[in-house]
Amino acid sequence: MPNVTFRQIFSLLLLLWPLLSMGQLKLHSPFFSVHVTDNGQLTKENHRDLPITTAINKISQGHYYVTVTIDNISSAEINLSPLILNIGSKMTAFEDPSGGYSSAIYSYLEPFVINQGEAKTPISGNETSNWFGYYNRYNVEAVRPNDTWTIINNGLLTQNKVIKAGESIQYSLDFVQSSREKKLLAELGLDGTLLQNSWGWFRWLCLGIWGLLELLFHVTGNWGIAIILLALAIRLLTIPITTVSLEYQKKAKEQRIRLDPKLAKIKRDYTGIELSEKIVALYEAEQYDHTAPLKGILGLLIQIPILIALFTLIGEISELRYTHFLWINDLSLSDRTLTLGINIPFFGAHLNVLPFLMAGVTIASTWVASQYSDTPTFSLFGMAILFFIFFYSFPAALVLYWFASNLFQLIHQLLHRNRSAKESV
Repeated sequence: MPNVTFRQIFSLLLLLWPLLSMGQLKLHSPFFSVHVTDNGQLTKENHRDLPITTAINKISQGHYYVTVTIDNISSAEINLSPLILNIGSKMTAFEDPSGGYSSAIYSYLEPFVINQGEAKTPISGNETSNWFGYYNRYNVEAVRPNDTWTIINNGLLTQNKVIKAGESIQYSLDFVQSSREKKLLAELGLDGTLLQNSWGWFRWLCLGIWGLLELLFHVTGNWGIAIILLALAIRLLTIPITTVSLEYQKKAKEQRIRLDPKLAKIKRDYTGIELSEKIVALYEAEQYDHTAPLKGILGLLIQIPILIALFTLIGEISELRYTHFLWINDLSLSDRTLTLGINIPFFGAHLNVLPFLMAGVTIASTWVASQYSDTPTFSLFGMAILFFIFFYSFPAALVLYWFASNLFQLIHQLLHRNRSAKESV
C-alpha cells in the first residue's frame, strides 16, 4: 500500500477550507473524489487500486439518489481516512440591500441536522445518519447518508474507514437542492426545518394559521385573496372578543366622565388618608370597574400573537416568492411601486404604497375607537404612525394582512356604533 501520510494531511487541510467545492456535494478521501453538482451531474476521480462505480437516480427536480461503490483490488488494506462528505453549499443568506429594515430580519442562513423529526443546530463531534445541510429564506440544500457519520463542522461530515484487500464498500445518499415548499419538505422529512427556532404552542399557532392560509389559497387560487380572506376569517372568529372590547371601551369612557368631577371635588376637599378613604368609598358607591380600561384593549391584544405568528410565517412560506397581486410583483417583499433612486436608511430604496393605505385605514379605525375611549386621540394616531414606520419595508403579504384586518375592524366598529345608536334611541 502506498505511503499516504502527507496526502492525507494535505487533503484534510483542503477539505476544511470553507470555500472549496461550493455548490456541489462531494464524497472524497486522499484516494478518490466523487462530485455531484446542483444540476445532477456526477463526476469522479479514483486511485488505480480503488476503482469506483457510481450511479445517480433523479427522484424529482433537485432531488437525487446517489450510489458510490468502492473496490479495493490491491493486495493490502487501504485506510481511506479522512473520508469526508462535504455539502459545501453555495447558498447564502438572502440579501436584499435596497429592501430596508425588514431585509435584515429575513436574511439568514441556518445549518441544521434532523434529529427525531426536529431540526437542530449541528454540533461538532455528534453523529448523524439523517438529513444534514443548510437553508435560507427560500431554499434548502441537504444530504441524507445511509449510515452514520460524525459532524466536523457546519458543512462537513467524516468517517474513519479502512477497506480490506479484495473487499468493497458502498455508500448511498439522498442529495436535495430545492425551494422550501412545505409539501415538498414534508415528503422528504425535512419539514422540521420550518419554524425551527419557534417554541411549543407558538409553533402550533403558526402551523394552524399556515394551514388555514393554504386552505384559502386552494379555494381561491390566489395568495393575495387568500391573505385577505385570512384576515376576514380571523376577524370573524374574534368578533365576540372584539365586541366585548368595544363595550368595555365605552364603559371605561362613561365611568371617567361620570367620576372625574366627583374625584376632582374630593381631591379639593380632602387630603392624606381621608382622601384615599373617600376615593375608595366613591369607587364602591359608583361600582367602578377598574378592569374596564384593560378589557377595552382585548380586541387588540388578541391580534398581537396572530400578527407575530404571521410575521414569522412570512419568512418561511417560500411559495409567496414571485407571487403577483394587483400591482405587487412579489408578496414576499415590500410592494415596491416605484424605485426612489436613493437608499434611505431603515426605509430602503423603494416607494411602497400599501403601507400608506394601511396607515390610512388604521387612523380611521383609531379615530372611531376614540369615540368610545378616553385615550387621547394623539396617542391613538401616534400608534398608527408607529405601525406605518415599522411596517413600511415589511413584505407586502404581511402589510396586506394588517391592512385588510384593520379595514374589517373599521367596518365592525361602524356597524357596532350604528347598532348602539339605535339601541340608545
